Amino acid sequence: MTTSVTVERKPIFGDSKFADIVLEAILFGKRQHWYYLLSFVIMPDHMHLIIIPEDKAISECMKSIKGFSSRQINEVFGRKGSIWQNGFYDYILDSEEKVLSRIKYVEENPVRKGIVVHSEDYSWSSARYRIETDFGRFF
Repeated sequence: MTTSVTVERKPIFGDSKFADIVLEAILFGKRQHWYYLLSFVIMPDHMHLIIIPEDKAISECMKSIKGFSSRQINEVFGRKGSIWQNGFYDYILDSEEKVLSRIKYVEENPVRKGIVVHSEDYSWSSARYRIETDFGRFF
């Protein structure tokens, strides 16, 4: 599981057009077979991904997702500079129980924050895009 946070935790992904850019970057990486995508959520100031590396290392995947989304968002804003804090946090999920627990945590994040009542109602979560993930391949 990885977590990336915006610079100064600015809630830029509260704007749907910016959250959509990150969503497209995540789905692009999956379609390119950089990783298997099990779960994700794009919150206003951070994102969580649960991925299994395929053709790229996790660090390369995160660099690509964050780099692409930063360039696109800066283009829309007409600005320069970082969108994301440097680096990312990663956690090894070494059992099926941990993976399933973290998927639930990721997908329930918008509910815990009071943004939606049901996780499936949140537009930038794998709870809504289950068909776009590789969850069924593994579970």
